[in-house]
Amino acid sequence: MYKQEEINKAVAVDIVDYCEKNNIELKSDSERYYRLAAHDSLVIDRRKNSFYWNSKGLGGNTINFIQKVEGKSFKDAMKTLLDQEQKYQDNKSVEYVVEPYEYDYGKQSNSFNKARDYLVQERKIAPEVVDDIHSKGLIKQDRYSNVLFLWKDKDQIMGCSEQGVYKSDKYKRGSWKSVQKNSTANYGFSVPYGQPRNLKFFESSVDLMSYASLHKEKLKDTHLVSMEGLKHNTVFNYMSKAMKELDESPDSVALCVDNDAGGKEFLDKFKFLRLKHNNGSTSSIRSEIPDNPYNQAKWDWNDQCKYLAKKKEQEMEKDKAPYHQFLNKMEKRKNMYAYHKQKQAER
Repeated sequence: MYKQEEINKAVAVDIVDYCEKNNIELKSDSERYYRLAAHDSLVIDRRKNSFYWNSKGLGGNTINFIQKVEGKSFKDAMKTLLDQEQKYQDNKSVEYVVEPYEYDYGKQSNSFNKARDYLVQERKIAPEVVDDIHSKGLIKQDRYSNVLFLWKDKDQIMGCSEQGVYKSDKYKRGSWKSVQKNSTANYGFSVPYGQPRNLKFFESSVDLMSYASLHKEKLKDTHLVSMEGLKHNTVFNYMSKAMKELDESPDSVALCVDNDAGGKEFLDKFKFLRLKHNNGSTSSIRSEIPDNPYNQAKWDWNDQCKYLAKKKEQEMEKDKAPYHQFLNKMEKRKNMYAYHKQKQAER
């Protein structure tokens, strides 16, 4: 058994320093936030010396980090952190300056064609939804044809997430995906439709647009927000902003997360939270997850969007079948008529 003093010492070890000294590759989003290169949904908050693994709904301190990432037991994690041969930095001694986010307008392209084609053709998002959000100045294309999802708070750009349009084996998810450095914490890509009386939160910008494509007729007084993962503080930030704008709680808040283990665990953490309304009534935070027709381990809103688009295409082809059969029949008659006419001419 370890004494509390020893546990406190292990927890105080800086996670980033631990990674650097054990060849665990990191990517820096800012001076404060880091991601694992091998699992970019795992975010380290260096100021709090904690991590959160968005795709799995896991998080915790330095000891938990070693347990979850390296698969070690509590005893082995403690032994590793308290090993006197390896001197790790105490998180309290870390000094850094948080740089404000600055959007680089020079990265933007004047064209939007490739980004639009990707969203419409590859992701099966309705063209009118893509064009509408682009006209609002919320999505752009950069010089490398990546889609830029701007995190706007009214006219101020608070951050930006990037989505590549080309597939490559060198990317774990099949294509480039990143959050720009120093993007403001607790914000994300958001699309307003009227007042924020209804808030809906998603795990990604593409999921947000997919939902808008599937429910475009039902988005009055609704704000859609991408958390860029599973982030409690992003939910609370936008709820707070909505309450200030409305001078009361929103009519509804829905967590539109993926239909998988991580999404369901995230939902569980909100199940006891209630919204208090001005008339004295209360309401719970709702869950709104996509159907999972194939019962897969993971199914998100873009999977749903592509599934329904394919289903619609198949139905259209089925409807066209009798017409195609009629055309083929007429073509055969035409060919047969030409054949007999040629034979008569030869006689």
